[in-house]
Amino acid sequence: MDTEELRLPLSRTANERLHAMVPGGAHTYAKGDDQYPENLAPVISHGSGAHVWDVDGNRYIEYGSGLRSVSLGHAHPRVVEAVRRELGRGSNFVRPSIVEVEAAERFLATVPTAEMVKFAKNGSDATTAAVRLARAVTGRPRVAVCADHPFFSVDDWFIGTTPMSAGIPAAATELTVSFPYGDLTATEELLTRYQGEVACLILEPATHTEPPPGYLAGLRELADRHGCVLVFDEMITGFRWSEAGAQGLYGVVPDLSTFGKALGNGFAVSALAGRRELMERGGLRGSGDRVFLLSTTHGAETHSLAAAMAVQTT
Repeated sequence: MDTEELRLPLSRTANERLHAMVPGGAHTYAKGDDQYPENLAPVISHGSGAHVWDVDGNRYIEYGSGLRSVSLGHAHPRVVEAVRRELGRGSNFVRPSIVEVEAAERFLATVPTAEMVKFAKNGSDATTAAVRLARAVTGRPRVAVCADHPFFSVDDWFIGTTPMSAGIPAAATELTVSFPYGDLTATEELLTRYQGEVACLILEPATHTEPPPGYLAGLRELADRHGCVLVFDEMITGFRWSEAGAQGLYGVVPDLSTFGKALGNGFAVSALAGRRELMERGGLRGSGDRVFLLSTTHGAETHSLAAAMAVQTT
């Protein structure tokens, strides 16, 4: 649509108000003005299904689907009803709720390649927990990230490798190395160069292109041979490529995997899942030094977990 045809006076006013109070004019960088065509900065009023409306009344097809977090469409009735039901029963308690039991059981039934799961609110917390756990169980300092994938975490170990690295000590960044997607030879060379130093390989198992034949299985073999942890970031692929994500579609089981976005249909919920032997290091029944895995006040809000369960049965 020609932006000259759009009338955005209320959006422009609201946008200026945002910039006056919020750095970047949005609480998420991916929602910022610099991510969209010049002079097209609508401020959203509401959404339904695949459509959203701005505060000026213009309707759009939201191809981005809430930064790909809205898997079933805005305000999906089954999800909304599940959330509403839990909101009337209390959203957060001093001890685990029965919803945490049910949500964990539902998740592990949906993603049977995982043996344990822990919920959080955002993807960065989950991926950083995976990295911390990998470092703890291997005793190694370095993290190998896929260079061809755009984003893994807001935390220092990853953001220090991006152009927005201000404020991050070089010592944190130096421990992160990279490997190219689809190139097993280059990855093996990296693991050999840093023999005994790489704690984990972390990557999106698939993107807009299919993984080369045998690639994911080859990574699994490399991780096993070099003694590092294989982590699949399934923030995008989870509940999209298959119910169990890319690992379910391609039949390659990672040691750890992280989920979010589509899991809650827009509600804040993410998950770290994986092998019991590793995950128990963050619990009370594991051996070795306990890992501070994930612990957030709002990590198991009942309404977000109810949304996740509704997504998995819709």
